[in-house]
Amino acid sequence: MSVLGVVARVRPEDLPEILDRLAGSPGVELAGNPGDGRLVLVIEDSPGCTAAARLGELAEWPPMLSTSLVYEYSGPDSPAAHAPVTHWRSPLRDIAADRPAAA
Repeated sequence: MSVLGVVARVRPEDLPEILDRLAGSPGVELAGNPGDGRLVLVIEDSPGCTAAARLGELAEWPPMLSTSLVYEYSGPDSPAAHAPVTHWRSPLRDIAADRPAAA
């Protein structure tokens, strides 16, 4: 299973068309849309299409200005969609542990 986090850019006037097309794209979830042409997408493998192939398709849509891959996970050990988080560590706690104590 692969999961991709993507930032896409379109012209604001092209948003309605792009949003309609995204809604019909299997494995694509709109995670953020401030309305100014920036979109945050989560793309997962879907039957018959890998997440990477779907990203390639989206990047070639005529009104799409750019797509940027900002996160990628691939592996057979991906948790189920609504599985509870059982092993999580705060990176802030790890950073704090490395700092010397205040005098």
